[in-house]
Amino acid sequence: MKRKSVFFLFVVLLVHATYAQDLFTVIKVSGDIVIESTGSSLDIGTSFAQNENLVFKIPESWAAVINPARGRYLLTSGNLTEFKNSKSNFLPAAGKISTRTIGTNPKATDLKDEFEGNCVILNEIRVKIDTTVYPMSDKKFFYITYDYEGKTINKKLAFTSDTLLIKKNELLIVDGAEIPDPEINQMVLIYFEGGETSVSTPVCSFAPVIPDFIIFTQEIRIMIELMANKTYNEKLNEISAFIQEFYGKIDDNNLKMWLNRYFDLKQ
Repeated sequence: MKRKSVFFLFVVLLVHATYAQDLFTVIKVSGDIVIESTGSSLDIGTSFAQNENLVFKIPESWAAVINPARGRYLLTSGNLTEFKNSKSNFLPAAGKISTRTIGTNPKATDLKDEFEGNCVILNEIRVKIDTTVYPMSDKKFFYITYDYEGKTINKKLAFTSDTLLIKKNELLIVDGAEIPDPEINQMVLIYFEGGETSVSTPVCSFAPVIPDFIIFTQEIRIMIELMANKTYNEKLNEISAFIQEFYGKIDDNNLKMWLNRYFDLKQ
């Protein structure tokens, strides 16, 4: 009798482990995708079996999902059948994902390539500047300009030695209050040279992306929890790739500090 109980327990655990391997958890979702068997819509944190029948109420809907063993996958109505039938990894291993991040190239002449497009600002961005091209001092510095409620806002950027600092809590303060990101569509990075004749030279323009803190932390928490067995670098690369895919360019040093601060994730 005891042997039968042990055998039964082993079978239950085996079935549970096998089922868990086929569970995918939603990281991010757009539109309306419904689990047919329950009638509930996919949302951040929803887990479902790979073989579930999903109904795309809005054809253009999509969901970014993750499985601990098989990685991330962008699920759409067009690849649902492939998703349900596939048993292979859907994405390259985290360490092989090619990413380019702000701050990795110290040459100031590459600032345009580094910033232009969607630029994610978490708490702070640190950018290495080639001071032979752009010397920084009290009279020579960078500032960011943008329009807000019909007014032009200029924000002088701090620096330490050859490193430019872009701080979210300073960049978005107007009349003593922090303004919401959706109201700012474009910012322009400008280099200022003071003297007898002052010169302001536009360097590049970019779209600031400041994620909703609550939603963003939910997404990243799910990824960290489901990558518990991955190395620090694998987690960092995968999170960075996710952010670049759905938000915009991200500074890895900024990301490292943010992950350490809010998740105690460090090397």
